[in-house]
Amino acid sequence: MESEQLEQVKKEIASLIEAYFEIGKSKDLSSLSRFFGPTYDFTKFDESPPYTRQSAEDAFVYEQARFANISDYEYSVEDLRVDVFGTTAVATFCLTFKGVFVNDYAFEGSTVGGRSRVTMVFGKYGEEWRLVHHHASRFPPGDRQPKG
Repeated sequence: MESEQLEQVKKEIASLIEAYFEIGKSKDLSSLSRFFGPTYDFTKFDESPPYTRQSAEDAFVYEQARFANISDYEYSVEDLRVDVFGTTAVATFCLTFKGVFVNDYAFEGSTVGGRSRVTMVFGKYGEEWRLVHHHASRFPPGDRQPKG
């Protein structure tokens, strides 16, 4: 892959990552499914329950619930690195987020937030990049890793 093509792919992946987390602000949950690769290719490990490996269907349900129930959502992607290997792209970064998780059934909310290490693996399907693996793990409490 030529240098110019490589830079274009890196920008495309960075834009996908931003668009993915923007769903937490826009609440455009119907667009969430366009990020995921085919069911047979997708897996996820998350820092929130359930702590088991999630399939595409499970991850889609949990992400919808997470993005639907958070208000005043803010996030920042820091120290983004994208490595491209043919039809696979690996993005690693730190995600800082905060918001209010709203429990509609109890009419209450609680402040949430944190800083996580994230890996997102994308596969090329035709002309589109799709998320095929997502792994998030929080920094330990009190860990003051440098930002960026």
